[in-house]
Amino acid sequence: MTKVVLVGGTGVLGHALVPRLLDRGHAVTVLAPGPRPAPAGADRVDASLLDIPGDELAGVLAGCDVLVNVATAVPADPAAAGAWELNTRLREEGTPRLVDAARASGVGHLVQMSITMVYPDGGDRLLDESTPLDTDPARAALVEPVRVMEQAVRRASGDGPSWTVLRGARFAGPGTVQDLQRRRLLGGTLPIAGDGSSWLSMVHVRDFAAAVAATVEIRPPGMVLNIADEPVREGEYTERLARAVGAPPPPYDRSLVPELPSQRVSSAAAHRLLGWKPVTGIWGGVG
Repeated sequence: MTKVVLVGGTGVLGHALVPRLLDRGHAVTVLAPGPRPAPAGADRVDASLLDIPGDELAGVLAGCDVLVNVATAVPADPAAAGAWELNTRLREEGTPRLVDAARASGVGHLVQMSITMVYPDGGDRLLDESTPLDTDPARAALVEPVRVMEQAVRRASGDGPSWTVLRGARFAGPGTVQDLQRRRLLGGTLPIAGDGSSWLSMVHVRDFAAAVAATVEIRPPGMVLNIADEPVREGEYTERLARAVGAPPPPYDRSLVPELPSQRVSSAAAHRLLGWKPVTGIWGGVG
């Protein structure tokens, strides 16, 4: 039996991941603050990664075989002033604290969730893990905290735990951005930006949870792996989502720039090393 400590496991991903880990015979402890309940069957430590004293954090991690960090703080209103400050702190401050505690506690392996949205605009080119992170100053607020987070994990090499970074694509499924997209399509307020040819890379929460569970067991050391479903053109995606929810066809607005750069992400390495492929798919549960 593997002892797993899951940091930030009370959200949509945690509720998809914990049952999968329990079904495979692992013992799970969730470290998370706030009123949201931990998934059924997991032990709970009610504490924030940013506020728990270092010695207490090390104590929580004592005897931990695999530490999984999926801590995020996605704001209800992403456009509000300062909305992403807590999420940035979790990446820039929380992850280094966690790595230090894992080193002190003798944790065996660290699985760190990251994101593929930090890649630059690749046009039609496939983006694999060798693609450098975006250096556009206009996107620094998103990219730099992720760069700091991943560097903190890499520094664990040597005297710290082995590690795997899973760069997940934008989440699909209930409780994700698709909920807002559905509402906007039904309200007629989600046009297709540009000519719709920009690439989108997404992954269903359940499929990402499957990748995390596989990583807990296989533990490929020192690897960064993209976890994304097959990319889709923005126009095709938005039109299909509109049909699925019974919304009118969305208009094209060539004056708009896509929200994200064109990112046609390849997950070939995860297919090979983890035996992972998406099963639910980005359309699971949208109808």
